[in-house]
Amino acid sequence: MKANSIFLSYSFCFGCPLSPFYHVSFALLSLSLSLSLSLSLSLSPSLFRMDVHHGNITQNIFYTDPKVLCISLHRCDLSSGGGEPTEVGSGEGKGFNVNVAWSSGLDPPIGDAEYLAAFRSVVIPIAEEFSPDVILVSSQFNAVKGHPTSKGGHSVSAKCFGVLTQKLMDLARGRVVLAVEGGHDLTPTCDASEACVNALLENKVESLSHDVLMQRPCAEAFKSLQTVLHIHSESTLSWAGGWGISLVTGRSPVCKADFYH
Repeated sequence: MKANSIFLSYSFCFGCPLSPFYHVSFALLSLSLSLSLSLSLSLSPSLFRMDVHHGNITQNIFYTDPKVLCISLHRCDLSSGGGEPTEVGSGEGKGFNVNVAWSSGLDPPIGDAEYLAAFRSVVIPIAEEFSPDVILVSSQFNAVKGHPTSKGGHSVSAKCFGVLTQKLMDLARGRVVLAVEGGHDLTPTCDASEACVNALLENKVESLSHDVLMQRPCAEAFKSLQTVLHIHSESTLSWAGGWGISLVTGRSPVCKADFYH
């Protein structure tokens, strides 16, 4: 019940479940909070992962559960088992597991333009359709620019993480739990953590430049997003049914959040 009081009494929660088994830590945290929320408060949580690695344990726990929406952005070449876009859930949970698996690897590295395009075309539309009461975010900041390629290989700015966290706050009306699973380089990890905390505190988040917001995702990312949309086009969720969308810029008319101001 203590976990429930955190969500009800505060707008956000920021935690660092660091341990030798931090992926398991977040999965168990997600399981315990999700069960508490759904059984005690009848709330529907959404789990969102921003990392270069796929959260296979978390996916496995909720794979058949239609009450929990799981979305993961990760590198497909670093998967430790699972994480393919074709893994959409099973049984009653079909359509409630979404994997955006970047196929470009390091050439070119995935950056702000690609993450923004994923949010505009996939994350926000499906999250708005699911309408989560709470969003649990698993953030391992090795996707942040500044990490050596052997430890991450992505080039997402700390500023972008702050902007994306702000969008998640808007989606869940401030009910966001962000668990930091780590990051291999201290400076970019701290920079991204600071940007996310500012968003959680509802402080003014440093905006991205107009050029970054309008930058086109790379060709490989375009293909990855097309794959996700194609696979989920027959989903039971209506978000995948009517895409009047230009993936070239990542803009979608069904996306209410405005990234351009």
